[in-house]
Amino acid sequence: MTREELQKAYLEMSEKYSLLESKNTALEKENADLKKQNEDKDLRIEHLTELVLKRNKMLFGQKSEKGKYLCEGQITLEGTFNEAEEQANPNVPEPTVEAVEKKSKKTGQHRGRKEIRADLETKKILYKLPDDQRVCNVCGDTLVPYTEEYITTRIAVIPEQVYKVEYYREVYKCPNCDKNGEKANIVKAENQTPAPVVKKGLADASLIADIMQRKYQLGEPLYRQEQYWKQRGIYLNRTSLANWVIMGAKLFEPLIRMLWRYSYEEPVLNADETPTRVLKTNGRPTKKKGQMWIVCTGAAASRLIAIYTYRDNRKKVTAEELLGDYTGVVQTDGMQSYGSGKYEHAGCWAHARRKFFDCIPEGDTSCASARIVALIDKAATHERNAREKNYSPQQILEMRQKKVKPLLDQVYSIIDTLNPAKKSALGEAVTYARNQKDKLMFFIDRPEVEMTNNLAERTVKPYVIARKNFLFSDTEKGADASAAVMTIIETAKRNDLDVYGYLLYLLTVLPEWGNELSDEQINSAMPWSTSLPDYCRQTYSEIQLQTVSDTNNG
Repeated sequence: MTREELQKAYLEMSEKYSLLESKNTALEKENADLKKQNEDKDLRIEHLTELVLKRNKMLFGQKSEKGKYLCEGQITLEGTFNEAEEQANPNVPEPTVEAVEKKSKKTGQHRGRKEIRADLETKKILYKLPDDQRVCNVCGDTLVPYTEEYITTRIAVIPEQVYKVEYYREVYKCPNCDKNGEKANIVKAENQTPAPVVKKGLADASLIADIMQRKYQLGEPLYRQEQYWKQRGIYLNRTSLANWVIMGAKLFEPLIRMLWRYSYEEPVLNADETPTRVLKTNGRPTKKKGQMWIVCTGAAASRLIAIYTYRDNRKKVTAEELLGDYTGVVQTDGMQSYGSGKYEHAGCWAHARRKFFDCIPEGDTSCASARIVALIDKAATHERNAREKNYSPQQILEMRQKKVKPLLDQVYSIIDTLNPAKKSALGEAVTYARNQKDKLMFFIDRPEVEMTNNLAERTVKPYVIARKNFLFSDTEKGADASAAVMTIIETAKRNDLDVYGYLLYLLTVLPEWGNELSDEQINSAMPWSTSLPDYCRQTYSEIQLQTVSDTNNG
């Protein structure tokens, strides 16, 4: 082959090689693109599968986050409507007095009140022999009382009594002046009518306290209360009921301002928020969801307070407004609105745990999420045991360093090995735990701070449950009134007060004190005040209720 032919063949081969190389590059690129598409599809399938499993778990699986519970299958509506038939069992013995007294599951001893109700009025019924049967069948002498034999105890109830209170005052005249034809000297008794919650209104303080307790503690919306009163022949429309609640709640504002002052003095505050629906803003319909913000003093606080505040947003500016210049520790679920103040920020392990708990496939106890949840549960058990044994702050610090911190370090060791898709539930859980690590580990060196923000969540829950019944507030004024009443009710509960009694007391004395309240007056009405009447501290019987009503009505 000549040189020219070789050169020509070389050029042809070079062209073919270049062509094959370009095709190979294109194929490699296409292969990489296909791999990337397959990976994306796999992640998408994994994400969609995860969503399906999560929704099935939400619909049909266990609702409790406690690991010891196993799913028994879907709960049917039939079980709700047939509760009486399904739960009834004629073979189960009747409860005794001892059985209905509240006892500790661990010790078997009574905790709290020693009896069903120590202050319940007891009506004694004593059966006697008729006089003609009090004859001894041995000697014929007359029988005389010797002792009394106990037979049984039963709990009875008398439905509540509703009555009108008509106020009069006696008018006097001088009969001598009248007899002599002179102008009679007329003298009237002093008007001692209690100051009303609603000026010239029909509602007594006791009625408004009852409406508030039914709506916000017992979750009975106003339209149901309207039907309740209608069935009793008293036609109170829900508009009037709503007006009374708003006017009564307005009286609580000085107390709530004082509660804020005392809250700022505590070393730890727990905060949370929950959506609430308000139909109108400034008189105009709105679809925007508002927020009910909750701030409560920590578990170790000297004053136990829970404050609800309605705002139309969950922005940082609201958190800054509520927490002001507070310089203690604020424990939250990690929402970005918090953390811009002068306070230190603590995180919540319950939220971190919940995110991993939701990633556990049904029945899988060996996956990374299950192992993480198990470690967090062990740490929480140590915390619970310390609280039950009333550890000192120094003991808590030592316990956390020796027992809790190693467990949580293991949690992050597992997290560091994970590399899930960012948009997956596991990816969100891992991202949350990594971003919140400093806040989550904050409590280790601060004995006054809890491991979780469950205190705030428990404080949110009563409002969430009540919200399922009344669904929304018509206006912002209604939402503000809801916040005020919930503040009084939940703070009363935290201080072991009788809710109705405390509401009744406040709605009785606050109108009497007028618009300008002194700090001394406000402090005397605080839930921890020693000057509160006895009926605020206990559930009282019908006789006590009548006494309270008589006192309020002069």
